[in-house]
Amino acid sequence: MTFRNDRISVIAASAAFSAWCALLSYPMISESYALYATCQAIGLGLFIVTMTLAYSGRFAATAASMDHAQIITFLIIYLSLPLQLHDGELDILSGIFYTCLLPLMALTLSVLWTMQPADFERCMTVTSIVLCLFGISAIAVYGWPEGRTIGGLLHPNLYSAPLLAAFVFSQFRPGMVGIIVRILCFGMIALVSSRYALIGCVIALVLHEMTFDPLSPTKLAVPVIALAAGIVFWPQIAAIIALDDPDRGTSSGFTGRDDLWQLALDAITDSPFGVGFKRAIGNEGGHNGYLKLLVEFGVPGGAVLISLLAYSIVAACIVACSAAGKSRQQHRFDCARFGGMGALYFGAFFQPQVFSLGDAFAVSFMLLLFKPGLTSSQARDPIVAGGRTQLRQR
Repeated sequence: MTFRNDRISVIAASAAFSAWCALLSYPMISESYALYATCQAIGLGLFIVTMTLAYSGRFAATAASMDHAQIITFLIIYLSLPLQLHDGELDILSGIFYTCLLPLMALTLSVLWTMQPADFERCMTVTSIVLCLFGISAIAVYGWPEGRTIGGLLHPNLYSAPLLAAFVFSQFRPGMVGIIVRILCFGMIALVSSRYALIGCVIALVLHEMTFDPLSPTKLAVPVIALAAGIVFWPQIAAIIALDDPDRGTSSGFTGRDDLWQLALDAITDSPFGVGFKRAIGNEGGHNGYLKLLVEFGVPGGAVLISLLAYSIVAACIVACSAAGKSRQQHRFDCARFGGMGALYFGAFFQPQVFSLGDAFAVSFMLLLFKPGLTSSQARDPIVAGGRTQLRQR
């Protein structure tokens, strides 16, 4: 069974992605870890199955259009399979399963990029609204933040991750809808004073605006206005990011994680070639996405992966800085992707992982990272007509 109607395919794929992001965020409002884990599995399964039915003919072409950095990333993930051969049989089997599933999930996310630009823009917009409504729903259920937590349950950084993803996705669309989503997300992040997410939003916005029509008359005045506003409203800004809090000085985001990072360094020392994907126990990953790459894939594999991440954002910057030969919409996509990558690369210092099967931060990170070279105009599905295999433009 496959979806043969173009509009049905687009609607199904977009709905599946939005539903997956919802299932990765809304269950956090509940106190049940079992519910959250179940929703993770349901969301991932729903997304992969729906994308397979909707765009089965695009997977091979999408994989073939990957650049060298993306292909090497997949290769390193698969070459890490022998690292799973330790501890109990169940742990080994689950680790192998998750490792094999990770590239499939990344490839499925890549296929989203082959939708028509208007459809992809709509998908990102709807998903950003869904994730923004998560933040509103959490406040509606538990009330205004108590200190920095929502209802004494949701940690500010956990609460802010879907909102940062929503902010990033909203930049793929021009107009008031995107602006409203960004204002709401930034405001809710400020309520819980999540510094990494606040800075991430600023990075995403600045990089996008610097590469998309940077010399427009309106934008030339923005730095001056921003500087003046920063000076005038500095007391309020300092209060939001709690610079006057003795327990949260300017370096607290780093010094507060010293012990966790030391655990990761100890794990790297004990297993310099890695323990395998999804095999780090507890805080061995150091609550740092880059350290966790070194823990899971080893010093050689992790170092190569981090180098590939650096290459990818430089390549994204180069693409975003050039508007030649592109429509205004495609140029906006490239700028939004670059801005989002900058925000999420920064956030990865304070998030537990960059490669994951089940959190909104990692999903948005992987969506932006694994953009294929294939465009919607090049995506074709094989169909059979009159006894011959033909290619149909989707």
